[in-house]
Amino acid sequence: MSNISKNLVICAFCPNTCRPAIAAQGIQVEAQTPSALALITVAVLQGRIALDDQTRAVLARRDAVNASVGHCTYKLDMPRVLDDALQGLAN
Repeated sequence: MSNISKNLVICAFCPNTCRPAIAAQGIQVEAQTPSALALITVAVLQGRIALDDQTRAVLARRDAVNASVGHCTYKLDMPRVLDDALQGLAN
C-alpha cells in the first residue's frame, strides 16, 4: 500500500478528532469532512466510483479539509494527501 493510500485509509476511518477545528470555522457539512473526502478518494482509487465531473466537484469542496490542517491527531496534511492522490490519477 502506498503512503498516499495508507494516509487516505487512516483519515477515512478516523473518528474525526479534527472536528472541533472544523466546527470552529462554522462548517457543519458531514460530506465535506476530511474523512468523507478521504473515503470517496479511496473509492475512486479502487475503481468503485468514477472520477467524473460530479465526483471532482465533491472532492473540490475543501473548506473542512483546509480547516483540519494542524489539528489532525495523525499529523496528516489532508489537502496535500488528496491533491497527491488525485494527481496520481491524472498521470
